[in-house]
Amino acid sequence: MAARPRIRKRAHFPPNLHEPRPGYFTWRDPRDGKTHVIGRVPTAQAIHEAIEANVVAEKGLARKSLAERVGSSVETIADLVARMPLEGYKKSSLYTIKSAQKIISDGLGHIRCDELTAKDVAALLEEMKARGVQRMAQVVRSRLMQVCLKGVALGWMQSNPVEVTEKIRVKVRRRRLTLETFQAVLAKAPEVLDYLENAMLLALVTGQDRSTIARWERSAIQGDVIIASRAKTGVQIAIPLSLRMDAIGMSVADVLARCKGTGIVSRYLLHQTKTWGPAKRGSQIRIGSLTTGFQKARELAGITGDDAPTFHEIRSLSKRLYDAQGGVDTKALLGHMSDATAAIYANSRGIEPMKVRVSC
Repeated sequence: MAARPRIRKRAHFPPNLHEPRPGYFTWRDPRDGKTHVIGRVPTAQAIHEAIEANVVAEKGLARKSLAERVGSSVETIADLVARMPLEGYKKSSLYTIKSAQKIISDGLGHIRCDELTAKDVAALLEEMKARGVQRMAQVVRSRLMQVCLKGVALGWMQSNPVEVTEKIRVKVRRRRLTLETFQAVLAKAPEVLDYLENAMLLALVTGQDRSTIARWERSAIQGDVIIASRAKTGVQIAIPLSLRMDAIGMSVADVLARCKGTGIVSRYLLHQTKTWGPAKRGSQIRIGSLTTGFQKARELAGITGDDAPTFHEIRSLSKRLYDAQGGVDTKALLGHMSDATAAIYANSRGIEPMKVRVSC
C-alpha cells in the first residue's frame, strides 16, 4: 500500500515531524515509535528541533543501555490516569473530572510517566488558554496535579512537573444579581414557567441552590423549620419558617404557603402545574428548567449580555440582603463550612459600594 502523500504546506517538514493540530507539533522517535511533544511553537522552531532530534536518533546518542531500560518506568500518563479513583464525587463533579481526564489522556497519554516534563504540561495548558477555555484549563491543571502526585506515590515519577507550571487565573465574568434586577426578572417569570416565580422566591428567602429547591419535598417541613439537605456537600440545615426577608416583605412560611397553594396534590414544593409531554401534573420539576426559565425571563426583562446573572446568583443576593438586614447567620443558612466560601458569596463584585458600618 502506497504511503499517504504529504499535505503541501507540510512537504518541507523533516522526517518524523508531525502537526496533529494547527501550530501544535510532535516528533515521533523512529527507534521505538514513541511520540514526543514539541508543543505550540513557531514552525521554524519545530523544524529545527525535529532535525536535531533526527540527528540524535540516527547516531544512537539517545540510546539507553539495557540496564537503564529495565530500570526505567514504562507506564504512560494514560496508564496513570486509569488508576485515578473516581469514587465519592457528586454527579456534576464527576462529569467535570472525567472530562479533564480525557483531555489529559488525549494530550499527554502517550508520554511515559518518567518522561513527562513541565514543558509538556505547559504546552497543553497554553493550547487550551489560546482556545479561550481558561476555566477548563484550570480544572485540567488541578486534576493533572493530582494525577502526578499519584504517579510519585506509585514510584512511576520522581517529581511532579505540574507544580512548577504557572497557575491559571480565571476572571469572573458573571455579574452579581441586584434586588432591582431580581424584581424585574420576577415580574416576567409567570410568562415563562408557572412555577418559576415561586422557585425564585423560595431560593431568595432560604438561600438554597437550584438542586435543593427543585427536589424539596413537603415532608421536609418539620414543625417550625424546614430541613434543607444540600446534595453537593451533604450538609443539613434547619431553616426557621419565621425567617423573614425585610427587603421583599416575605417570610419562609409565606413562600411555602404560595408553593402549597397551587391546588395540586404533589409531594414536591415546586411541581409541574400541568401535564406537558412526559412531565405529569404534580411531578418534580427539572433542575435545568430553572436555569433556562430564568434566562428567558431575564431576556424578557431586557437584561442581556455575556455577563448577565444566572439563577444561581439568587443565592449570593440572599446572603447579601440578609447580611444587610442583620441578625441572620448566613454562613449557616447557606450551609458553608468555611469563612472563605462564605466570603465568596458575600462579595458583590463591584455592583454595590462598600458600606461603612458605625456602632453607636
